[in-house]
Amino acid sequence: MVEVAGDDGERRLRVDLEVDPSGEWDCPIVSQSERAGDVTVNAVGDECTVEVQPAGEEGIRRDRGEVTDDCLCRVFQEFGYVPHVRRVDEGTVLVTSYVDDRDGVREVVAALRESLDRVRLVRLAVVAGPESTEQATVDLSALTPKQREGMELAVVRGYFDADADVSLGELADEVGISKSALSQRLRTAQAKLVTDAFEGVDG
Repeated sequence: MVEVAGDDGERRLRVDLEVDPSGEWDCPIVSQSERAGDVTVNAVGDECTVEVQPAGEEGIRRDRGEVTDDCLCRVFQEFGYVPHVRRVDEGTVLVTSYVDDRDGVREVVAALRESLDRVRLVRLAVVAGPESTEQATVDLSALTPKQREGMELAVVRGYFDADADVSLGELADEVGISKSALSQRLRTAQAKLVTDAFEGVDG
């Protein structure tokens, strides 16, 4: 188990991201198998070693690669975070990391988007303590693509922060829709997330 918080109960964020490599991204994680459910990556310095268990196959494939500036591992390392590759599905990599706060989420996502074709925020969870106990979770996978787009942008840009410095109008311009349309989309998405959260609580 990965320890992500101290014994003093420090809270951190677990972030789950789906990333699609660019055409120039020569990563052994993807080149060894288009579908894998067990991936181990050991990146040290400018070299990484990858072990991949392809889906539906026996045996493990091993490969080495060069850690370049646009590598997944290098981007996370720049911010002092460790990426954990959970699976590969048709070339899309699901990666989990533990970050200090929402600023950390924004920084990592922005840096990844500079070099990868697609970066999608799938899930955010507040964790605390040495056992990484989840205290609150936002699962964006239940939303429609348009709802997820709006919520992801709002979260990443800090729209929901108490001291937010981005307006609804600015977000709407980025999405390319009206303020009222984005407001409705966010309200609907928030209602869906809250409903799902309460349905998961035992009465």
